Amino acid sequence: MKSLRVQRYSAKHKDVWNDFVLKAEVHSILFIRDFMEYHRDRFVDYSLMVYQEQKLLAVLPANIGENGVIHSHQGLSYGGLLCKPSIPFDQYVPIFECLLKFLRLKKLKTIFIKTVPHIYAKSNHSKIVFNWLNANCYRTDIYSYIPKGKYVKPNRNRVRSIKNTENYDFDVRPSDDYSDFWNKILIPNLQSRFNTSPTHSLAEIKSLVKIFKKNIRFYGLYDRKILRAGLVVFILRDVIHVQYSAGDDNRIDGSLDYL
Repeated sequence: MKSLRVQRYSAKHKDVWNDFVLKAEVHSILFIRDFMEYHRDRFVDYSLMVYQEQKLLAVLPANIGENGVIHSHQGLSYGGLLCKPSIPFDQYVPIFECLLKFLRLKKLKTIFIKTVPHIYAKSNHSKIVFNWLNANCYRTDIYSYIPKGKYVKPNRNRVRSIKNTENYDFDVRPSDDYSDFWNKILIPNLQSRFNTSPTHSLAEIKSLVKIFKKNIRFYGLYDRKILRAGLVVFILRDVIHVQYSAGDDNRIDGSLDYL
C-alpha cells in the first residue's frame, strides 16, 4: 500500500467522520459523533483517522484514560477499527500497523479494544490480527441474539406467563413516554433488583432520541392507559438491540413477557 498517515479526530472532521461511518462495514449509530459525544464530559476523546494521501481508509473511535491508556471506546458497547466493507486482509493489516506505530510514537503503550459482535460485522480480520499480535484477552462478555426466521418456542415458564395475558386487555404501542418509564419503572427496577442505574440519564436518552428518531424507539405496554412495562430498542441496520427492558413489580400477569 502507498504510505499511510494517522491523525487525531477534531470537530472539523465531523462530517467526514460521519459520512465514513455510514459507509463502513459496521453501520451503527454508536459511532456517529453526536452519539459518541453525548457523554463527552466523561471521556477525553482520542479518536484516530487513517489516510492514504487524501483518502480516508479507516477510523478508530477511542478515548484516552488514566496513565495514557487508549480505549476503543469506554463510552460505547463495542468498538475497534472501522473500515469500508469487504476490505481485504492484506490492506487491513498495514492500517492496523500504522495505528500502532502512531501510538508508539506518542509513547502510548496500551490499547484496549472491545471487538464488534459478529452479528454486526461479517469479517473476522480483527480476531486474526489480535492472534498475530499475541494480544491478551482481558475480558469476555456474553451476548445473545435470535436470528430472523429462526425464532424458537419460548420455554414453558414463559409460555405459561404469556398465556396468563389472555385474561387482560393489554395495549402495546410505540410511545414517547420516556419520563414515565425512566422514573416509575426503569430506575426503581434497576436499583431494587441490581443496585445499579441506567447507562443513560433521562436527559441523555431524550437528547439522543431527538437526534436519532428512526434508530431509537420506545414501546410501552399499557393496562387501562397505565404504563406497566417498556422496551427501548436501538435499530442498527438489520439488527434490533434491546437497550432497556423493565416492568413494574407485578410479575404474575406476564405483562413484560407479553411485551
